[in-house]
This record gives sequence, C-alpha cells and structure tokens, in this order.
Amino acid sequence: MNTTKYRKIFDEHDGIIKLSDFTNAGYHNTELYKLMDQGYVEKIKTGYYEWVADEMVSDAVLISKVFPNGVVCLESALYLYNYIDRTPMKWHIAVSKNSSKSKYKIDYPPIEFYFIIDRYLSIGKTKIKYEGHALTIFDRERTICDVIRYEKKLDSEVFIQSVKAYINDPQRNIKVLIDYSKKMNISNKVNRVIGLWL
Repeated sequence: MNTTKYRKIFDEHDGIIKLSDFTNAGYHNTELYKLMDQGYVEKIKTGYYEWVADEMVSDAVLISKVFPNGVVCLESALYLYNYIDRTPMKWHIAVSKNSSKSKYKIDYPPIEFYFIIDRYLSIGKTKIKYEGHALTIFDRERTICDVIRYEKKLDSEVFIQSVKAYINDPQRNIKVLIDYSKKMNISNKVNRVIGLWL
C-alpha cells in the first residue's frame, strides 16, 4: 500500500487530523480505516486520528488540535512559566462548563479537565510558543489567581513555590493581578496572600 499521499495529509496538520480533513482531501473514510488496520494510523478519540510515526506527536500539538478551546492552567501553566520545577503528572486544562463532558474522554496524554463558567474562561487567556507550537494558556496573573483560589486543593509546596516565583518574576504585573482578582471575586484573598510576600 502506497501511503505517501495519505501521510501528506497528516503532515499538513502536524500529524493529527480530523475525519473531515481526510474526506475533504478527496479520500473515503474506509481508506482511513484500512490505514488503521495496517498500523499506520491510530484513533486518538472520536473523529481524531494520528499518524504512527517514528517521532511521536508532542502533547502540546495533540492538546491544541483535539481541544482547541481548552486553556492550559494551574500546575501545567506554573510549570511552563518555570514557577515550579516538578513536572505535573497530568496536563491541567480549563474548558467551558457548558460543553459536553463526553467529548473530553481521552486515554493519552493524561489530562485533568477543569469545567469552569465561560466568563472566567476568557480572563487572562493568551498564547505561548511551546515545542514550536502555539498553545493557549492562562497568563501569569490569571494563573496566580487560580493558585490562590484553589490553595486548599494544591500541594502546599507547589503553592508556596509558585507565589514566591511570581513575586520574583520581573514580568509580573500586580495591577493586572488585582484587576483579575476583582473580576473573579477573590480580591481580599489575593491582597492578603500577595501582601504577605511583597
């Protein structure tokens, strides 16, 4: 089986395609299933497929492709900002509370989803380059708001390390942090925690 023409479709989409990408390229879905049977392609989740290459598709590409509306948050964001040095066991991704939970079933990579209300999902949303790809993430200030908000659910070492790192970060913006904390109704808590360190 000559797979070059099929591989090209995957290469054009960073190794991961939707079924519609395949059919829009002029191929029938039965050809995709043949590629799966022969071990060239793996199903990631309903409607999403990955070319089985020598080099694995990075988690960042997979997450941004399969969950385009997801936002990297909490410990994953802290790690990417170098606020903590311990690699999280799972990716922490915020998604809309209004979306169907069934669409977030995935075996790999390990992801913990946080279902939050839409007005909070848009606060501090930004993009960074990670492993050469754009990744949607909460900015530093929003991430620290979440850390303070979920203090009781976080490991105390992670909490202390991340707040210290933020205070020492030359890119921090306390004015933006206070603005976010008001929008998220946690301004008293943020003022108390940050006031202790400043």
